[in-house]
Amino acid sequence: MTPMLAPLVGDAPTVTFIGLCKNAGKTTAMCRLIEELSGETLAMTSVGRDGERTDVVTGTEKPEIWVRSGTLFATARGMLPLCDTTLRVEGVTDVMTPLGAVGVFRALSDGFIQLAGPSAVNQLGPLSQTFRALGAQRVLIDGAAGRKSLAGAEAGATAVLCVGASVDGGIPFIAAETAHICQLFAAPEAEDNVLHAALDAEEERYALFSLQGERLPLELEQSGQPAWHTLPREHCVLWIGGGITGPLLRTLARRGAPLTVAAPDATHFLCDRGSAETFRRCGGSLMVARRLRIAAVTANPWSAYGKHLDGPALLAALREVVDVPVVDVRQEA
Repeated sequence: MTPMLAPLVGDAPTVTFIGLCKNAGKTTAMCRLIEELSGETLAMTSVGRDGERTDVVTGTEKPEIWVRSGTLFATARGMLPLCDTTLRVEGVTDVMTPLGAVGVFRALSDGFIQLAGPSAVNQLGPLSQTFRALGAQRVLIDGAAGRKSLAGAEAGATAVLCVGASVDGGIPFIAAETAHICQLFAAPEAEDNVLHAALDAEEERYALFSLQGERLPLELEQSGQPAWHTLPREHCVLWIGGGITGPLLRTLARRGAPLTVAAPDATHFLCDRGSAETFRRCGGSLMVARRLRIAAVTANPWSAYGKHLDGPALLAALREVVDVPVVDVRQEA
């Protein structure tokens, strides 16, 4: 098999597959990377349920997950009867799911597995550490629709963004939404060294800085949120340690003054395309303390709901609007 995704993810310790919607091709892309990384000891989990032939929610067909002997994986206890590999229990976590406690297992033979792991970002970091203590060279995470936050679960992690025909709206809409996500992940780090260090060390939910990294006074309301009308008219940097939503960016855009909103990383940008564009038109910009990378966009012209798209047209439209590599893992397998 000609390597396609492996050269793009490089030596990233964790690769998370995120999608614009359900059935965007995340598991298909992950299975492709599993094959390409056949020489590595891999570990994997999912934040939903993956590996079953038929989606238990939508009734649509899904790809199975085949692994080699030696692979580590975390899944809920209720999934074990559905795995046809010989398994060894390596440990049990304190993560509970509707399908039971999540355990860590090692495949002792080649075969198919089903995954149902932790759903919270703060649970993935400790799980990755457990995997590495057991000899994993790389961790793969099958993410959930719209959950960009999973890409920031570990320093050095990279993401594969999966898009396709299951997104409503047609090729132009899919291309525009993909470009929006890639643009969020392309938000730069601070160029000024003092500001960069200040953002990297910030632990508060909200903070205000000058462009040179000087901490400025920030008035907070009783709710704990900043009093937006008291922000300086001069260009400054507003640090937000939580989610940055569309309504928040629209509120800041209405101030009519230049403002840079900084976040720990791009996974905190939860804003829709329209709000982000409005904020930029009003002089706003986005910044991150730590930049995350989208290694590739995978395009899936096949829809689980029957609304298939023209594959070459989809690839061409995506390649026109994003700077990262775009591949069709089905067509080029």
